[in-house]
Amino acid sequence: MKYALFFFLIVSFSSVAQVQLPTNELGQVQYQELVRVPDSKRPARQLMEQVRAWANQFYPQASEAEQQFDQEHNILFVRTFYEIGKQSVRYTLTIETKFGRYRATLTDLIVDDNGRTQPVRATSSTVEEMAAAADKSLKNRDLLEQIVADQTSLYQQIDKSCRSTLASLKKVMTTE
Repeated sequence: MKYALFFFLIVSFSSVAQVQLPTNELGQVQYQELVRVPDSKRPARQLMEQVRAWANQFYPQASEAEQQFDQEHNILFVRTFYEIGKQSVRYTLTIETKFGRYRATLTDLIVDDNGRTQPVRATSSTVEEMAAAADKSLKNRDLLEQIVADQTSLYQQIDKSCRSTLASLKKVMTTE
């Protein structure tokens, strides 16, 4: 019985726990990986060809992702979005290649909920934060808890999607 109660408490706390997303030195949400490829002598241009092939496969529809390539500096910029439920999360993926390595940076995350946009913050909100920020019309604790639970779930899905994108690129780039 004690173990069942303990398990229930852990599950209930984790379902409304704040989600902490990775940030850069300015406190903005940013996912970044610097990856050395197995062939350390591989030129940046060859790596970029592989990156571009991955991007064309990962983002198959031209209307889904806007790609810009800076050939002089071997940088690919991709602006696109994830569909998460009824919302979309826009982001920018920047991939820079150098001799034997690449750096992928995912930034500028913005949630679009039927035309209402909001930047993704470093942490999801708590009920207390929502209550403090809410006006008098939104003081219903149950409603605030539901909003926080929905935001927590969204942030967990954003984290999973961002990590999955970087993992997909890494798998392609490090497989010989």
